[in-house]
Amino acid sequence: MAKGFLVRDNLTKDTLLVIASVGAATLVAAVAPNVFVALARLYFKDKARKDVYERARKLKELERKKLISFRELKNGEVRIELTYRGKILVRQYNLDNIRFNKPQKWDGKWHILMYDIPSSKRKASDAFRHKIRQLGLFQLQKSVWVFPYDFMPEIEFIATIFEIDINKHIFHVVTKEIPKEREVREVFGV
Repeated sequence: MAKGFLVRDNLTKDTLLVIASVGAATLVAAVAPNVFVALARLYFKDKARKDVYERARKLKELERKKLISFRELKNGEVRIELTYRGKILVRQYNLDNIRFNKPQKWDGKWHILMYDIPSSKRKASDAFRHKIRQLGLFQLQKSVWVFPYDFMPEIEFIATIFEIDINKHIFHVVTKEIPKEREVREVFGV
């Protein structure tokens, strides 16, 4: 792949994540035939002309799909904001990028995740289970998982995405000993 070439599949993701990371940004309005090009130049770090025009097309598409909105302020500036649909999509992108923060040294404590999600939320339960497996937790029993490091901030985020009430359906236990400890130690290399 050539240097500086934008991967089209990731352009939507990249554009939305940049807008989300900056928050509702305010830019000086460009009174130009193509305001999207001016916004792309001001807002993103794309250097090549081709990349700027590709980004401008993406901004226009995101506005048409109602994922972002532009609002002109009284002082002539333009504010770029994520819409509700855009925020949901950013959450999904953030979910794809989530990783556990592993400390340099293991403290010898096991973190156990237990959950009991009602059958009325079957899809959420399946998605939750798939994501924690993908993140590397070890399954001790059907709804009992173990990990050698703290995972609660990430689990809270995942539960929020899948609309699972963490106070009712998810439990976190920290302990020094677990069943199958030798096998689990081998899996995690601790």
